[in-house]
Amino acid sequence: MAKSVVHAQNIQMEAVPVHCCLIGRRTCSRHLTVEMPMHKTISDWDGFREDWAGPRNFRIATAMLPLDFAFPALDRIVDQVRADAEASIKSGRKASKLDLKQDSPDAFRLRPLAEVMDGPFALAHFDIGRFDRKGGFLDGFGEQVLDRWETLLRDNGYRWERAYPIIFISGKGSATNYHMDFSHVLAWQVYGTKRFCGLVDPDRWADRDVRVTYTPGQFEKPSAIREEDSLCYDMRPNDKLWNVLLTPHWVEAGDEAAMSINISMGGLRLNGALSPNEDELEHYRGANPATAPARIERRYTRSA
Repeated sequence: MAKSVVHAQNIQMEAVPVHCCLIGRRTCSRHLTVEMPMHKTISDWDGFREDWAGPRNFRIATAMLPLDFAFPALDRIVDQVRADAEASIKSGRKASKLDLKQDSPDAFRLRPLAEVMDGPFALAHFDIGRFDRKGGFLDGFGEQVLDRWETLLRDNGYRWERAYPIIFISGKGSATNYHMDFSHVLAWQVYGTKRFCGLVDPDRWADRDVRVTYTPGQFEKPSAIREEDSLCYDMRPNDKLWNVLLTPHWVEAGDEAAMSINISMGGLRLNGALSPNEDELEHYRGANPATAPARIERRYTRSA
């Protein structure tokens, strides 16, 4: 089982050149150098309620969200997930945009497990409730983890339309390339390390028109993005990070296989209000039903 690692409150203030100064969701003069918060760890629900809607990602202190589950060894998880017909199997090669093509799934399933664990790959499953059953490697996960998370959200004024966990396993040196999600995501690092990168000023690189017409796989990382434009967190076992809906990001594994459980949240409202990014997407869907991105319809269903 992944061991808990507690991080103290860590907010870095740093003068950086940015495209524009953010005042709520509005912008002021371009090309200013301003004092703005960079890496942040939220340690209580007051802080979460203040920052959950964006625009930037943040880490969540373990003490605030002490999730716990007795996961089996990573190689056992890889073996069970890859055997399932609904598993997503990709190459994990680093590139400028998201890879949507399956990568020889039959060959991947037949490779010796030790060989698989020693190389690059990107393995995911979006319906992990099928492993939440007696004898499955996630037996009890829904009750022990998902129900606890949802109770905490509900107690703090949130309601939502969908909430389901996804498993992401990356072979060493692999990446999930530049993309956005149609959900807010709680990323829980379980095994290994991953570098989770967003942007200091997401609106600069993906404005409203880009967000509401986003198509996965056609969204390429701009070559102009510099290190100082990135907001990266090194995720170690039991670290948790909040990724804001429809903000660009990419994730890179270290020199060993790594696994995270990401809880996807859609239609998430605090005291009845959506985040600005999701609100503008819903307005666009209402005005452009034929061309707007489709809604995700998915629920977590435990196997019998």
